[in-house]
Amino acid sequence: MKKMHKILALVLVVGMMVAVLVGCGGDPDDRGAIIYMYLGADPSNVNLDPALMLFSREAVKFIGLLFEGMTVMDDRGRLENGMAQNIRIIEDEDRGIFRLQFELHETRWSDGTQVTAQDFAFAWKRILQPDFSSPAAALLFDIRNAREVKRGEMTVDDLGVAALSPYLLEVSFDSRMDYNRFLENLASLALVPLRDSTVDFEPDNWAMSSGTPIGLSLLSNGPFAIRSLEFNRGALFERSIYYRLDGRRNENIFRYVRPFRLSLDFSRSLDAQATAFAANDIEDQMFFLGNVPRDRFDESSNRAEIRPMLSAYSLHFNAEHPILGRAEVRQALSIALNRNEIANMVGLGVVPATGIVPHGIVGEVATGADFRTEAEDVINPAGDMAGARSLLQAAGVSSGSFELKVRNEPGEVAVAEYIAGVWRELGFNVSVTTVQGIAYANNIFDRDYDVMLYDFQASGVNPWSVLAPFAMPFSGMAQEFDPVLADYIPEPHITGFQNDAYDALIEEIFMIDDRSVRHARYREAERMLVELSPIAPLYFNTSINITEQITGITFSRFGFPIFSRATLRNHQTYTTTEEPRELVQ
Repeated sequence: MKKMHKILALVLVVGMMVAVLVGCGGDPDDRGAIIYMYLGADPSNVNLDPALMLFSREAVKFIGLLFEGMTVMDDRGRLENGMAQNIRIIEDEDRGIFRLQFELHETRWSDGTQVTAQDFAFAWKRILQPDFSSPAAALLFDIRNAREVKRGEMTVDDLGVAALSPYLLEVSFDSRMDYNRFLENLASLALVPLRDSTVDFEPDNWAMSSGTPIGLSLLSNGPFAIRSLEFNRGALFERSIYYRLDGRRNENIFRYVRPFRLSLDFSRSLDAQATAFAANDIEDQMFFLGNVPRDRFDESSNRAEIRPMLSAYSLHFNAEHPILGRAEVRQALSIALNRNEIANMVGLGVVPATGIVPHGIVGEVATGADFRTEAEDVINPAGDMAGARSLLQAAGVSSGSFELKVRNEPGEVAVAEYIAGVWRELGFNVSVTTVQGIAYANNIFDRDYDVMLYDFQASGVNPWSVLAPFAMPFSGMAQEFDPVLADYIPEPHITGFQNDAYDALIEEIFMIDDRSVRHARYREAERMLVELSPIAPLYFNTSINITEQITGITFSRFGFPIFSRATLRNHQTYTTTEEPRELVQ
């Protein structure tokens, strides 16, 4: 065999940051703009753990402010360096060496300590622990021994991830592969670095507020840090003075992050904040709206940037339920619904779901059309009540009782009541129960529901991140240790769904490197999944972004706005050195 030994430099395109004059105007006391905004629903009563971002499009917006992964992808599908300064491919086929080396930017956590290669290694190993649940595990399965670690057959010490130095991370693979696909996987917000000392101190609650202000305990490596976050009160996200800076005196703090603070008020309704935005009152300024009330969308849509959020508001069926465990019943309940009508109820630019994979997930060419545009529709958004009755008749099911759980938000409850009404027409006895906050998340992870409505959030930017976790070998769910068998028992998808044929198809896709072939098989997997219907997507979520005085906002492929380079016109007019609006005590 011909010996191959090559070291290739793979440097992703990164725009050079242009230094900004101190204060953008020469004033040494000017710390930058304080931007009053509505970004999303109050995140202080949910878990902001990046590895658990699977059920909330709102949490994604806040996690995107706080953390940065090894790579990032912009809204056009361009893969760029994040924390990685340089990436090298190292191969020696005769010796079985297939590696990527990541040289990290020199940067610090929001408490001033260094961000190191070990922080990435810790975060990824945590996801791959057998007793940890995260669908993002499938994004790491290309790494040597990753699947064996997740199955409990090896320890995390056997994983092909090594911190060679504080700023050099090496990842090993079993064979040559599509390295770009792996780098695409690393753009996931779930795979950002974490500090072991912070997480290990409170493994389950380190990113939860528990009803009290949080800030210092939630370390971040991204452009902003939490200064305060209080339930039903407000939040301040402040420029991290350590982001990409090494702590030397006289450094230009505006070089990477221009705004001083992003100020959010959760004590006022969205409608009140939209009114303040429209009034343009200097005493009650609102400079950015990340949403608007439904009845005000039409008047705002012509000036709104609307982006896909890589998520779908979806019904999740408990596959262990005696009635809902049957695929024909789940499919009937899904196709009975008129998604066009649901999308009209919700408004706000949402798009009726036409498949499992949402808009924004990259297509065969990452910078080209997205997967949803390339693939054929596999869900009829108009619904098919007659087809639903036919499926139930063939299955011998004409009645039954189950509960539909929904978050206690008026718009979501209205959707739930509509769905329950349709299902009652099919002969089922359906009750609607509302849940909120931490209980809402616990119900999801404990599978404490018959049917539940929540955002099905993609953990990554490609179809693999959406489709793979429905296969039991790729579910990423925590596995229970059986002391009798002295082994871990594999766990299915978070809904309890498992299908042998689907598992086999995903295994085949995992072995395919050719991107066009992979995408053809993704379409096959999606068609199969729609027939099996472990979930029923209702509409694809969108991000609404409205501003008139801010320039420089860019967008992630996940749909959230990036404020690092945002500039508020004439910000000195609105900004003082005092604490803004009593949000910080």
